[in-house]
Amino acid sequence: MDKFIEQVSLYIQEAPVWPFTLLGFILVVGVAVDIINRRRRTAAVEYFDLAFQEELTGLYPAATRWPDDLAAYMQPRLPILRDAFEVLRNFIPQNQLREYNAAWNRFYQFSRTGGNEQPVSLEDAAQELAVNQSDLQQQQAFQQMISDLLAFATQFKK
Repeated sequence: MDKFIEQVSLYIQEAPVWPFTLLGFILVVGVAVDIINRRRRTAAVEYFDLAFQEELTGLYPAATRWPDDLAAYMQPRLPILRDAFEVLRNFIPQNQLREYNAAWNRFYQFSRTGGNEQPVSLEDAAQELAVNQSDLQQQQAFQQMISDLLAFATQFKK
């Protein structure tokens, strides 16, 4: 064992210093990038949560002030929520990105139309007349969509 330690110490004394310096520099840069990315991700999650809390006050988590026309109420709020969505999307893992985009598209479409999607064909028009959501069902669907979106941010809060 002493011979092994002696060989290693002789190698370190004889070896050039630049590979060790380069390795140390790469490690320091890697740790710095990781710290910066963690801070950016934390800021994105906080912005996402704050945007949804502020813009949807009275609608989520409990619908205390449900508007008569959801589409008109959400129209000025959607760009702010879209920005928060875009900021957080940079940190969503690739295997969850499709579900995240689909959850946003459902929420955006529901908010843009007020929960009343326009029929595309005569069959859709007949189905829409047959199935008419009440305000309570709209509120529950809206709150579920928001919960689905916020679930993506909670994975980073651990």
